[in-house]
Amino acid sequence: MALPMSKSYVAYVAQALLPVRLCVCAALLCFSASLNAQAVPAAPQNPVTPPAADKPSISLSPAVVMAKGSFNQTLTQTLTLTNQTGRDFAFEMVAEDVLIKDGKRIFVAAGETPNSIATSAVFTQKTVLVKPFSAVSVDVRLTLPAETNIRAVVAMFRGTDKLPTASGAVGMTASLGSLITFNLSDNVKLQPEAVRIIPASETANMKIAQWISNTGTEPVLPEGAAVVLNAGGGLVGKAVFDPQRLLPGERLEFSAEYPGELLPGNYRALCSYQFEGKTLTSEAPFQVPGLERPGSERPGSERPKTEAPKK
Repeated sequence: MALPMSKSYVAYVAQALLPVRLCVCAALLCFSASLNAQAVPAAPQNPVTPPAADKPSISLSPAVVMAKGSFNQTLTQTLTLTNQTGRDFAFEMVAEDVLIKDGKRIFVAAGETPNSIATSAVFTQKTVLVKPFSAVSVDVRLTLPAETNIRAVVAMFRGTDKLPTASGAVGMTASLGSLITFNLSDNVKLQPEAVRIIPASETANMKIAQWISNTGTEPVLPEGAAVVLNAGGGLVGKAVFDPQRLLPGERLEFSAEYPGELLPGNYRALCSYQFEGKTLTSEAPFQVPGLERPGSERPGSERPKTEAPKK
């Protein structure tokens, strides 16, 4: 049984996994995604006309897939790698589980973790060769265990070519992967920390920042914004946070620059995030001090008294 289609998981493309920069090409990620009800035979290599103005690059589509379903279900996903360079690239297809350790993502080989999802991965091709200015597609089928705490897998085109570096002394390989996440329950929870205000400087705008942890068991992609209110509660302006995907146990900082210039006074920053039909809000008061004029005195301050020297 394949995972059902839903707008909430059909390929969010806000970030790419494992970008690869080559000495002769910069990574350019092309984003699109589809979830298939059944496996589709891998498409043959298709010629791609090289754009004259574009730099040489390799890209993988989709970069991210968010799926919803339940345990014991199967997902089939088509991955397409495009080679916009003048050389052949060879890859082997592998899957790894994505775990969170000390708040950071780590990648674990298939089968090394109990109830591994990556160990169920079946690719329609085990190795691929992508010719210059062409694309190749590979299907991957993943079957969820009856029970697992894992919620993310990376399906990877792992390079097998040794590429020369600029110095020629050390070889490197090019690998690109698609992140596939699974929401399997309604246990979606986020824990916000205190809102921080970083004052504006001569070279930077004011910044509104907040750390958020995923304390639930499911991946979350919060979308949010911060609004600035004056002392009377009136709206002064807003700044939008870049969406970031939080896996269970992961902790990330959301920050946004406030583009305007605030007059001296008292304000409040109200941060709001939407995710999975829920809303999370936090706020923090802050003050924008006035500029002191040269030679002026602060209110209530007095100059120190001096006495005439005694004769």
